[in-house]
Parts: sequence; structure tokens; C-alpha cells
Amino acid sequence: MAYQTLEEQRARLRTRLGYSAQAAAAGSMAVILDDFLSDAQVKLYWTHNWARLRKYADASVGADQHLIDYPVDANPERVSAISTLNGTRWSQPLRKGIAPQDYTTQNNKREPTRWEPYAQIELWPIADQLYSVRIFYVMALGRFTQDTDRSTIDNDLIFQVALGMAKGHYRHPDAEIYLKQAESLLTQLKAKSWGKTIFNANEYSPCEQELAKPVVV
Repeated sequence: MAYQTLEEQRARLRTRLGYSAQAAAAGSMAVILDDFLSDAQVKLYWTHNWARLRKYADASVGADQHLIDYPVDANPERVSAISTLNGTRWSQPLRKGIAPQDYTTQNNKREPTRWEPYAQIELWPIADQLYSVRIFYVMALGRFTQDTDRSTIDNDLIFQVALGMAKGHYRHPDAEIYLKQAESLLTQLKAKSWGKTIFNANEYSPCEQELAKPVVV
């Protein structure tokens, strides 16, 4: 699904605020509205584990190796699970965390059983042969600074959060209503938190229930 561009979302937000005829919208107001839209997307991104942004990618770790790169579109902070392939068997998710004492036996080469996110993904122990590695992750947000850039997250959700922030900024008399709507949306999403470290195969199901579209008063 292709979401609206930054320019389209800015125009929608400006109209809803009652400033569609403002000449300033081409200048300083546009910068402010862009900031609200960008900030809203970031808040939403970190609040929920978005089905459409969840992916996996395959890599490999060779014999005598223990470092692999992150997938190019991954957010390193949101790698949720890693599994290795040995023959035709995919392993259970590797345990996240390599303790200092684990390095004592790092050279006892075998199929990796642990991982740790550093500048690269570090596996433990060092691999004794070539293994395929499957990395489950949430994509990083795409660029959202140019007029033609499209948002990564549903533009209707971004609009609701951005509208609440903008109403408050411009001190509209109904600002409290929209701020409460935005807070309610973020709370609802946070209740479906992505912060669990235990791998849940259901998180990758295409049958995940869609969130209801927000109702804007």
C-alpha cells in the first residue's frame, strides 16, 4: 500500500487547522507542520510492532566466523529473532545475549546458539561450518523529509497524532479533544506492545487483525 506523500499530508493537516489560505504555509508553517508529521510517525513507529514492517531476511555465517551484517532495511534496535539452518532443520530462536564469561568458550566451534546486537550481529560460539541464518526484524522508517516522500506508516494514523500536536501548538480551543484522541490511539497501540523479547510466530502471521481506522471529530 502506498501512503500519501509528505506534501499531501501537510496540505491535509494545514486545511484541517484552518490555514489552507495562509501564504506562510509555503515557508515557516510548512517546516512546523512537517515536523509534526515526522514526529507523529516516529511516535507511532516506536509504540507498535507494525505488521507491514515486519520482515525476515536470510544471510549466512561461514566456518570460523561469528559476525554478520544487519539486513540493509532493518532497524538494528528491532531485530526480534534469529534462527540458523542446519541441513533441513531450522533451529529454535537463538537466545539473545552473550555474557562476558561466554567468551571463554567462544572458540569451541559449533552451531551458534546465542546472538548479541552490536555494530554487527555477533553470534556465539564461532561457527564450525557454513550455516544459513534467518533474521526477523522490523524495517527502519524510510526518509520522510522531501515533498514526494511517502510515509512508512498509515497516513491516517499519522494525521490523528499530528493534528493533536498541531492543535495544541496553535492553541486551538478544541486542542484538548484532539490531544486526548491522539493519546488514546497511542495507548491502544502500546497495549499491543512490541517490546517482548520472546519470539512469537503469530507476530508474523498475515492474518493479524487490522486496527480500526481512527475517528476524527
